[in-house]
Amino acid sequence: MAPIKTATLLSLCIALAACGNETVANNMQAPVENVANAAEPANPMQANGVGGKSVAFTKGESEFRVSWPAAAAAIAPLNAMLQESAEKQRKETEDGIRAEEASAKEAGYPFRGYSYTEDWSVAADVPTLLVLRSEGYSYTGGAHGMPLVKVLYWDKAGNEALEASDLFDIAALGRAVKDRFCAALDAERTKRRGEPVGSGEGSPIPEFDQCVDPTKQTIIAATSGGGALNRLHFVIMPYEAGPYAEGIYEIEVPVDAAVLGAVKPSWKGAFAAAQ
Repeated sequence: MAPIKTATLLSLCIALAACGNETVANNMQAPVENVANAAEPANPMQANGVGGKSVAFTKGESEFRVSWPAAAAAIAPLNAMLQESAEKQRKETEDGIRAEEASAKEAGYPFRGYSYTEDWSVAADVPTLLVLRSEGYSYTGGAHGMPLVKVLYWDKAGNEALEASDLFDIAALGRAVKDRFCAALDAERTKRRGEPVGSGEGSPIPEFDQCVDPTKQTIIAATSGGGALNRLHFVIMPYEAGPYAEGIYEIEVPVDAAVLGAVKPSWKGAFAAAQ
């Protein structure tokens, strides 16, 4: 088995898209229950089944949970990386709870709890790659928290976490999907808003009527029917393509010849055009 090529925490930061593909904002606008298509915290036992792992605690109104499925737990270096990351996040959450409780007491406002959940599941499992996605929620005080979506690509032969940029020529991928991505995004915006994009008397935030860069979103490769990777999911967090109340946008783009052309040579065998 080949050694892990990078330090575990650095690899995880890269793979989980926390270094560029995940948008996080806190303590703004409406309560979270108004968010459409928010990433609901999953039941880890239901999502991950027998053999899955988790790190969790509940303290009053506060909760913490990170879980991952048996398919990830069975790969020793990946399991160790997820365990280390979960323990680090647990400590940060416990420290945050103590700090927020102290602030609430000192300022005389009610402590409303503090939450972090992150439940990993298998998006695709092909001979060369295991693709995991997580869905969760972070609340650190204020009017509302934020949903979380991350991706982890695991190179089975190399025993290392990868970025989307390891799989794709990112510039070429952007050109390959831009038209279909932007059309699908506007169609979903129209559905949620009840009117065509830009049809009102002027948007209060014109940026929410513009397309966003698909390559700067969380890119999750997936499969239909259990074969090669033939779908790309672009996950757009609140405040990127629309206001908080519109929630997460997840745009699916089937793999075609143009997308295959953007796949780097060493990973072409993992992908196939959608039928």
